[in-house]
Amino acid sequence: MSIAIRTAFWVVTFGGLGLALFKVVKPDDELLKKFDESSKHTDTRKFSHDTIAILKQATDQSSELKRLSKRDAQRLEKIQKAHKAREEVNVSNENEDYFAGAFKIKSESIEDLLSQVPTLEINILPSHFDNIKREVNELQKYVVTSSFFLKEFNMRKYLGIVQNLQTKCYELEDRYAPRKKFGFTRKKLPKSHCEKQNSLDENDGAGKTDSNKWDEKLFGFDNKENVLLMLENNELYQRDVTLHNLKNCTIGLKGVMGTLHLTNLDNCIILSGPVTSSVFVEKCTHCKIVTACQQLRMHTSHKCDIYLHVTSKGIVEDCTEIRTAPYNLYYQDLEKHFNMSSLDKNVNNWNSLDDFNWLAPDVPSPNWSILDATQRISNWNDWWFRVPS
Repeated sequence: MSIAIRTAFWVVTFGGLGLALFKVVKPDDELLKKFDESSKHTDTRKFSHDTIAILKQATDQSSELKRLSKRDAQRLEKIQKAHKAREEVNVSNENEDYFAGAFKIKSESIEDLLSQVPTLEINILPSHFDNIKREVNELQKYVVTSSFFLKEFNMRKYLGIVQNLQTKCYELEDRYAPRKKFGFTRKKLPKSHCEKQNSLDENDGAGKTDSNKWDEKLFGFDNKENVLLMLENNELYQRDVTLHNLKNCTIGLKGVMGTLHLTNLDNCIILSGPVTSSVFVEKCTHCKIVTACQQLRMHTSHKCDIYLHVTSKGIVEDCTEIRTAPYNLYYQDLEKHFNMSSLDKNVNNWNSLDDFNWLAPDVPSPNWSILDATQRISNWNDWWFRVPS
């Protein structure tokens, strides 16, 4: 057999063997070394060595391509995520920019309404102030409903502006158009008790519905005795709530209210979340009232304990034996409701009331005092479910 034929034979034989070995195991340098030692023909050994090396290189290139493809896919995915994140940031910025512009227009409109107050006639002012309050409440709702894209710092800033508008509105109303029901006039009272009561009723009822009558348009509770009453935030949010003609009742108000009116309550416990604007208390006796608000107005009430958070000074008139303590109510969503109400938790004038029946600035009013710490209720958890005896 000629050398050429033998060479071809060995090339085919060892080439096939090398391919088979490559399929079973990936050859490395140690395997090639052993394979070289087992070969008796130099040319054949070299050819087989080159063949397996080429196959190995091809496999390595395939692995490298796969590795590069995987890396490119990961890089592409990272780029896509970054692009999506930038889009979300841009959308958020666009929302904030739009909100800032709309808020500015609305707040400037309210400022314009407030600036008109000194120029208007007295008979127009009540409806004008009602319109301003509606606009302010709508502006506050606009801020709260935009909280999902507003940064916390910006949200607090906008709520602060709303609160300033509310304060300015109530200050102007007290100055130019005080409500007759809570006007706190300083008229001398007649000597007769009957005449005194008639005088108060006439003064309180002037221009308004009789406080002893329930108007169907009101929202709240009327004419209840010896019961537990409860309302949640989905029912209360920014509404004007009225509690009227209640006796021996516990009323839980877990939410944010626009205003709160308490009229003709006897021996009741009122556990109230934050009130955006004012709490009005009239003709209440032997009550425990726990509330947070911007303003407190208390009229013809006696022997009531008020656990209070008020950001402006509270006002009392024709009241006796009123005792105050700091607001200490707790329920699950209270912190959230405080943020929604825009009340400043760092400002509380619970121990600074103005008594319109006491004009001596250097002598404390005898009609209200600070409740001694040893007599305060420190935890209201059990009181939500307790009917006063």
